[in-house]
Amino acid sequence: MNTRVKRHRFHQICITILRTLLGPIIKRIYAFKTELPAGIDGPFLVVANHVTAADPVLLCLSFKQQMYIVASEHLMQKGLPSRLLRFFFDPIVRRKGDSAVTAVKEMLACLRAGFNVCVFPEGTCSFDGTNSPMLPTIGKLAKAAKAALVTYRFEGGFFTLPRWGTGIRRGDFSGHIVNVYPSDALRAMDDAEINAHIVSDLREDAYAREAETHAVYRSKRRAEYLESAFFLCPACKRVGTIETAGDTIRCVCGLFGTLDAQYALKRMPVSTLPEWNALENAWLEEHASDPGFSFSDEAATLVETDAKHRKLPLASGALSMTHDTLSVGKHAFPLDEITDMELVRRNLLVFSTREGHYQVCGQPSLNTRKYMLLYRIRKGAVSL
Repeated sequence: MNTRVKRHRFHQICITILRTLLGPIIKRIYAFKTELPAGIDGPFLVVANHVTAADPVLLCLSFKQQMYIVASEHLMQKGLPSRLLRFFFDPIVRRKGDSAVTAVKEMLACLRAGFNVCVFPEGTCSFDGTNSPMLPTIGKLAKAAKAALVTYRFEGGFFTLPRWGTGIRRGDFSGHIVNVYPSDALRAMDDAEINAHIVSDLREDAYAREAETHAVYRSKRRAEYLESAFFLCPACKRVGTIETAGDTIRCVCGLFGTLDAQYALKRMPVSTLPEWNALENAWLEEHASDPGFSFSDEAATLVETDAKHRKLPLASGALSMTHDTLSVGKHAFPLDEITDMELVRRNLLVFSTREGHYQVCGQPSLNTRKYMLLYRIRKGAVSL
């Protein structure tokens, strides 16, 4: 924190240069539309919904003031680019799959020092175009900050850069401030009221938005790697049989569907991704209680991450989750000892135990989301 205080003016200059020189180019690449708001008395805490991996950059381009963004640890594991990111912008790093206590302390320290902070309370990008569950303590955090609360909503971005996909699909993508709540107003509310305001302000449904805009998102690989997000064939209800190429979705049962330029599913038992997601969640809830139920995939790699964000390879081999164990190759972790589990990017599975912090990765088409969903059901947590 002391380093951040000393270099705050430098960070302000860096974001001004980014916004001035590269801002127009970045906005054009994503076809992103926003208007810089009038001055907001700071310090303030910005909370925003999370629809694409580009959200942190686009959010910085949407404000005149500099902010410290709460970012995932994986951004600190990219060698030189990570060191440059730390040097020029110094994000607040949150280790996914672990307690957020350290990140929260940094956020509050920044706000109390008079700096602006931004956090994405969903903690992860959407898989189906609807909001993921919000951090339940976000209202408490906003009140404890003793700063203004700014709610910001991205609209239309899910189809521009879907979590499973590759490449940018230019269509209708914008962002704007929804509300500004002064600190005095927050003091008059309880935590639940603040949470309710945040959930309401950030609510976004990509398909409902598409019904209003009728935007077209062109891509030659629209459905490619969709199997990394959706594991169950909606026709035959088998796991791991979906294959994609271009805009087509196939299964060994004979299913042959497509994903059109407005992201409607054609010639399939479901017509939207939220319907597919609901079908999978219901199917998994039904089967997860069976002690013999398990998931497995042939090839995955396990690494451990240390306090300096370095990755230490541990094993390669079959990935599986049984009623009580997650294993990769010869390494096994009792589910009771895993404190949290999340996904980063397309399919990087991250989790923590009392002994360390780990990541599981594989081919681009590997569906690790089903492991996270099964873990959350068995731990009684909210599914994403």
